[in-house]
Amino acid sequence: METEAVVTQILEEVIGVKDVSREARFLDIGGNSLNLVQVLKHIQDRTGISVPPRMFFEKTNSTIAAISAAIDSQRRCQPANEYSLT
Repeated sequence: METEAVVTQILEEVIGVKDVSREARFLDIGGNSLNLVQVLKHIQDRTGISVPPRMFFEKTNSTIAAISAAIDSQRRCQPANEYSLT
C-alpha cells in the first residue's frame, strides 16, 4: 500500500475522521498529543519508520503528503531494520 494511503488510513482510524485530504494537517483534523502516541505506533508498525512527533506539529511540512514523503525518503536512505526519522 502506498505510504500516503497508509498514513491517511491510520489518521482516519485513530482520530475518527473520514475522507482526509493529502494536504490535511494533523492538528486541523482534530489530532492532539494524546492520539499522536497511537498514530506514531501505528506508523512504526506499518512502515517500519519511526517518525518524530514534532513533524505533526510543524506549521509547514506537516501535511499527510509531506509526512509520507519524509517516510519514503527515509526508507530509501537507510538499510533495512534501521528506519528512523529522529
